[in-house]
Amino acid sequence: MELPHLQLIDQGFVPGSRLDARRGTLEELARAGLLGGVQPGQTVLVTAGSRGVDCMAEVLGAVVAAVKQKGAKPVILPAMGSHGGGTAAGQIAVLEHLGQTPETLGAPIHDRVEPVEIGEVEGCPVYADRAAVEADHILIVNRVKEHTEFIGEIESGLLKMAVVGLGRVAGAEVMHQLAVRISYVKAIQAIARVLFQKLPIRGGVAILEDKTNTVRRLEAVPAADVFEREPQLLAEARQHHASLPFDQLDVLLVDEIGKDISGAGFDTKVIGRIMNIYEKECERPRITRIVLRDLSGRTGGNAIGLGLADYVHRRVVDKMDAAMTALNCITAVAPEKARIPIVQDSDRQALEAAFRSIGLWNAQSVRLAWIINTSDLRQLAVSPALAAEARAKGLAVAAESFALPFHSDDLMSLRQVFKMTGAG
Repeated sequence: MELPHLQLIDQGFVPGSRLDARRGTLEELARAGLLGGVQPGQTVLVTAGSRGVDCMAEVLGAVVAAVKQKGAKPVILPAMGSHGGGTAAGQIAVLEHLGQTPETLGAPIHDRVEPVEIGEVEGCPVYADRAAVEADHILIVNRVKEHTEFIGEIESGLLKMAVVGLGRVAGAEVMHQLAVRISYVKAIQAIARVLFQKLPIRGGVAILEDKTNTVRRLEAVPAADVFEREPQLLAEARQHHASLPFDQLDVLLVDEIGKDISGAGFDTKVIGRIMNIYEKECERPRITRIVLRDLSGRTGGNAIGLGLADYVHRRVVDKMDAAMTALNCITAVAPEKARIPIVQDSDRQALEAAFRSIGLWNAQSVRLAWIINTSDLRQLAVSPALAAEARAKGLAVAAESFALPFHSDDLMSLRQVFKMTGAG
């Protein structure tokens, strides 16, 4: 099989000047008056999620410092639904992988999971961790961005963090089960309203990033404004969401997926596959076949999202923690995302199988793109047909082409290719 040569393209994503996240957080907390009612000796619970947000440790550290300045006692709550196996120890380990420890953040991390029923909505119980129920104040910290499971006026942000973060595993399960009945947006909003009414939530700090996953700006939002403000923040975030520069692909080759990359392993909005039977599908891009090569080093064996691919290298399945992946997918009411695609013993076999299932093609006409993962889209490698399209769109296209870098039928990583060519 004659595989196409590839060329590197650059989408020209340039990060803005590095924002001082610590200073920005302190300024926003003061501007919004989020700590105005905090008294010395009181406990302030601060949420910490499981995503790989570059500035999260700085933001959390600043919130902790501001709380201490008030003479209050900050406590970090691992707020990540069923991630980390749904256990206290597992979720603390997730934070450690992200560099978030009592030492780096300056505050203790809550080490128990104790769901407490605090209300009801649509016949379903509403849960919050006992730490949230007993805290004097709560501050929610999260990135506002598009969600991997649905499309709506609110997606991933402060409200979802309240529901699956403060609710922990039990809260995540109820939210996803209710979503099957009434949709994600309505489920999150309904449960969040109970939480905001019943718990001492003072508000939250929203993190907004640019297309390079670099923090672009921060905004502190008082609790009374969150429901109105979050849709506006999401609309802003959508304008800065990275995507593939093509609406149609024959084959997408992906080096890695992971929970640190996206909640569904892949960013579903990037690949155009949500695969959620009770939510609307993406209209674009349209990708005929997806080939997955590996899991990220920080996903801890959680292989949620492998079901979104069509072919996977055997190493993906070998590295998968089946129990952890199952728990995450069952909690998220998304068993489709744990389905195991066709497994191949090498990258060459996986790619050739993909090419055999896309219809008629040749090396010049096939539309193949190769990416590191769905959160790193500044540079990618593409086949001649896509290189020509990229050039027509004004994107930078490398003059030199190269053969797919196989060694014993497996590829080097795209990161290695960038390093070798000096493009990284």
